[in-house]
Amino acid sequence: MDEADADAALFEGAVACDLAARLRIQPGPPPTGSTEAAERLLRDLAMMEERRAESDDSAHPADPALRRLEAKLDLTLQLLAQALPALAPPPKRAVRLSARGLRIDDAAIDAALADGPATLAWQPGEGLPLQAHLPVRCVAREGERSWWAFEPLEPAVADLLERHVFRLHRRCLAAQRRG
Repeated sequence: MDEADADAALFEGAVACDLAARLRIQPGPPPTGSTEAAERLLRDLAMMEERRAESDDSAHPADPALRRLEAKLDLTLQLLAQALPALAPPPKRAVRLSARGLRIDDAAIDAALADGPATLAWQPGEGLPLQAHLPVRCVAREGERSWWAFEPLEPAVADLLERHVFRLHRRCLAAQRRG
């Protein structure tokens, strides 16, 4: 598949966004239980985002005690992420992401990974040292860019992934308007 076909297959008619994401591509299929773990992580992130949006609502100001508790929890998570080197985040890479797949603009992705099953190890929540492991396959490679399609995902994971990409897309649009 060439570059234009890969872009069309992954992004045409889909909600997509360009961002710097912490991820890596690993050889082989995802570990056992990764589908359930990814579903749990994406569901928890969605819940956290919805609560944060509710707390930003000026019509319903958040309780100051609740804001302090959230700030303490955020600091604790940051401390935990720094204290556990085994949970060191993957490097940030420039990507275009949709619920169908992603394009990675990085020459560091090993070309040998394009020949077999692979796993996307992705940290979807900035500041949270947790990764979702999703099955991907390389659909194209040109220069420093590679295109990766998600293998068929469980319906719940696919839905949560689509919602997460939509939230990222909204956040990118809001940042563009501010900037």
